[in-house]
Amino acid sequence: MKISSRKISLRFAYHKEVTVDTKKYISLIFEAAVTKRLKRTGWQILGDNWESIGEHTFLTSVIAYFLAKTLKSDLTKVLTMSLFHDFHESRIGDADKIALDYITRDIAKANRDIFSAAAPELKEMLDEYEAKKSTEARIVYESNILALLVEVKRLVENGNTNAAEWLEANASRVKLPEARELAQGIMSGNTQDWWASIRDRLRDGFRRE
Repeated sequence: MKISSRKISLRFAYHKEVTVDTKKYISLIFEAAVTKRLKRTGWQILGDNWESIGEHTFLTSVIAYFLAKTLKSDLTKVLTMSLFHDFHESRIGDADKIALDYITRDIAKANRDIFSAAAPELKEMLDEYEAKKSTEARIVYESNILALLVEVKRLVENGNTNAAEWLEANASRVKLPEARELAQGIMSGNTQDWWASIRDRLRDGFRRE
């Protein structure tokens, strides 16, 4: 049964009136949730994997944290930039490399329309990201590529023969020495390595049963 928004608001009535600023934040929170449902389109060309924009943003931010820590960069700035670097895709969608040869996306306008009311400081930070010149912007950009490598590496391990070309091509886009080391580790490692010691312990337990 469908519940009206009026009934919901009455059921969870709050004693204090929601402020205008809070309403603006809520609007952005709802829009952020859209990125969990929107898919990254490049995987359609490869014919494998279905990753949402939100999932990609999370992995990018995890990588950006460690890369920023290695480079002793501003963690707060890097993580903020990383969390919002693809937020504009809630309005204009994700476009793969082929599509970008034919279309023009106004990312600056999308970010301005999204953030001008509730968080104008983010618009300035995202302009910096799009320029790709500052250390923080490079960290986030290359973390974005490294997140892609993690996904492609898994596909290679699963037997997608076309994914190997993607892995090599995208690894060449990584320029920061510290990021290149991460890329090398991703390419030479195995996506199941993180729980190798746990597997060994479990196998030892199985033998004793």
